Amino acid sequence: MKILGIDVGGTNIDIVLFKDKSFQKISTYSTRDHFSKLNELIKNLILNYNADAVGLSIAVWIKDGKFIHAPNLPEIPAIPNKICGKPVIPENDANCFALYASFIFGFRNIIGITVGTGIGSGIIIDGKIYRGSGIAGEIGHWTIKINNTENKCVCGGINHLECYFGGWSLSKLGNVKDLVKTGKIYELGEFYIFCMAVANAIMLLDPEAVIFGGRIGANLKKEKLEAGIKKYLMKGFNPRIEILKDELASAKGACLMALNKLEKS
Repeated sequence: MKILGIDVGGTNIDIVLFKDKSFQKISTYSTRDHFSKLNELIKNLILNYNADAVGLSIAVWIKDGKFIHAPNLPEIPAIPNKICGKPVIPENDANCFALYASFIFGFRNIIGITVGTGIGSGIIIDGKIYRGSGIAGEIGHWTIKINNTENKCVCGGINHLECYFGGWSLSKLGNVKDLVKTGKIYELGEFYIFCMAVANAIMLLDPEAVIFGGRIGANLKKEKLEAGIKKYLMKGFNPRIEILKDELASAKGACLMALNKLEKS
């Protein structure tokens, strides 16, 4: 079986192909340039690679099978359940990342956190995605009140975590790649706001591990994250902190998600 994994994020669209139990990178496109023709792109990929199904990792909140919110995308996309007669199976991008991270590291109870254009998080409990009533895990939109400031989030809310540490907000402080490469990101108060939020999530769920990824998250230093997070943890909480240095992790997770659903159907 050949499954396309397509990850649609706020900045990039990453595409992989899963066949013969291995992954092959296909391409990366600009979301800005290709979002309006997403269905056409999927159609062409299915035909070009003779795919049996598509796992769609997408930066959208999904509840009761419906796309309800897409803060970091141009709009909520309309994507059919089948294209060229092949099933298109969508899942939140952070959930796909967490599923793949759990698979790679071998933990069955984790929080997976992606830092890219925005901040996403997926929860894996007993090896399965935990959705709550559908959209559990949106740490990027936790309310963070700092010094009576009011920062508007891209979702329309006020003082969300993304207002301090998402890629779109960090870009206001300088070139994000340079902030990470030079280590200046660890000198920012925003980094510790992020670590505090992660610590709160840990104390809520007490996972085996917290695994970071995304184009920003995958390039953070593990020891800096460990020190920053543990500064806010109470005694008894001691999860592993890991970094998954794979920018295609969400696309690969989408393949695994689709494969699991197809095998059960």
